[in-house]
Amino acid sequence: MDFIKVFNEKILERKIDWEVSALAAPNGNLYSLGSDSKLIGRIFELISKSILQEIADEYGYILYTSPAQTVYPDFTLMKSKEDTKKIAIDIKTTYRKFNRIGEPLGYVFTLGSYASFMRDGKKNIAFPYNQYANHYVIGFVYTRNIDASEGDIYSFKELKSLPVPYKDVEVFCQEKYKIAGEKPGSGNTENIGSYKTNRIECLVNGEGPFSVLGNEVFEDYWAGYPKYRSATSKYTSLIEYFDYEEQIGEDVTRYKNIYKSWSKKHQQ
Repeated sequence: MDFIKVFNEKILERKIDWEVSALAAPNGNLYSLGSDSKLIGRIFELISKSILQEIADEYGYILYTSPAQTVYPDFTLMKSKEDTKKIAIDIKTTYRKFNRIGEPLGYVFTLGSYASFMRDGKKNIAFPYNQYANHYVIGFVYTRNIDASEGDIYSFKELKSLPVPYKDVEVFCQEKYKIAGEKPGSGNTENIGSYKTNRIECLVNGEGPFSVLGNEVFEDYWAGYPKYRSATSKYTSLIEYFDYEEQIGEDVTRYKNIYKSWSKKHQQ
C-alpha cells in the first residue's frame, strides 16, 4: 500500500473541513474552544483517526491507537501484533508565525524523541522499533485566531456566528525521515526537529536533508545525537557527524558530497 497516496486520495474524496468551532453538550449548549495549540492538535488527531480507520478497513489492517500521548506513534497500522512490517503514523501540528511585516518565519515541527526508542528500540513505543517498516507524519499547519475566546457558552442557533479558533488549514503526509532536520525541535527538549523551511511544498514533497541521505543515515544520526544537557557530544550537525564518522574509520565521502549538493540547492 502506498500510504501517502491513499491518505491524500481520502482527503480529496471527503472534502474535509478541518475547522471546528466549539464543543457541544447534550443540552444543546456550545462551548467555544479558544486557540490552545494542544486542543487544536487533538481535534486534527480525532478527525484523522476516522480516515485511518477507513484505510485500515479497506486494506485489511488493524488500527492501533497508542495508550498515552508519551507513547510513539499516535497510530499503528498492522496485520497483527506479530507483524514485522507495521506502519507508524504520527499526527503533528504547528501554527504559522509571522514577523512584524507579516512575512512567514518558517514551519517547524517536533517529530518525536531521539533519546528513547531510537536508542534501545523499546522505550516509549507501542511495539518494538524494529517491527516498524515505515514511519509517516501527517502534518497540519494553521493560522491561529488569537481573538478567539475559550469557554464561552453559545446556543446551537448561534453556531454560525461563533469565532473559529483557527483557519487556513494545510495538510500533508510524508515519511518522517524525509522531513527531518539536523537540529532538535527546541533547545531544551530531546525531540527531533523538522527541516525548517518557509515553503510548505518542501514538506509536502519531503525535501529535507535525509531525503537524499536516506533513512539509515537519519536513524544513525539521531540515535547518536547528544542528549539535552549531555556533558559530551560527538556532533550537533551533519557536517560534524560526517567528521565523526571519518574519525572512527567510516568512508562517508559519498554522503558528504550528496549533502553538499543538497545544501546548495536548499539555501534560504
